[in-house]
Amino acid sequence: MLKINKVLLFLVAFLPFLTSCKDDNVTFAEELKAEQKVIEAFLKRQNITVVDTIPNDPWPSNVYYKNSSGLYFQLTKKGDTSIEAKGGDKIITRYIQYTLVENPDTVFNLTTIDNPDPKTFTYLNLAQVCTGWHQAIGYMKYHESEARLIVYSKIGFSEFGRPATPVGYDIKIKIQKN
Repeated sequence: MLKINKVLLFLVAFLPFLTSCKDDNVTFAEELKAEQKVIEAFLKRQNITVVDTIPNDPWPSNVYYKNSSGLYFQLTKKGDTSIEAKGGDKIITRYIQYTLVENPDTVFNLTTIDNPDPKTFTYLNLAQVCTGWHQAIGYMKYHESEARLIVYSKIGFSEFGRPATPVGYDIKIKIQKN
């Protein structure tokens, strides 16, 4: 009898913890479908046209290029074409990171007002920032260029991997040669 009471007491004590765990049985595949719907809704709300070839200069407004990995990219400022990013160069960024939901949240805003030290990384060192950013730098190419990005969770930062969350960026770069 004493053992039964202890087991019952144990179950009653831990029942709230067991029921508070959310298990909505959403699969990763379902998360990816939901992520695609968020992107599609954002594109529609913003009246964005998506193309599968990189536009000629000047880049048309509200046109994003979508590459094969799912990065959406819009060049907003070409920058100084005399300084081009190469593997191993130091990339110095300022950016605004935001969600793509109907009432977007600014997740992170890295400006000189908020933080005097910009986010820096070595171009093509994939251990330092997400794949999507490296791909974007390849399209931006030049010192002081600016772009807008939509980054799928699969090529984004790990904190947006589960649940699968697409993220938008307004990004500016400077290139420091080695």
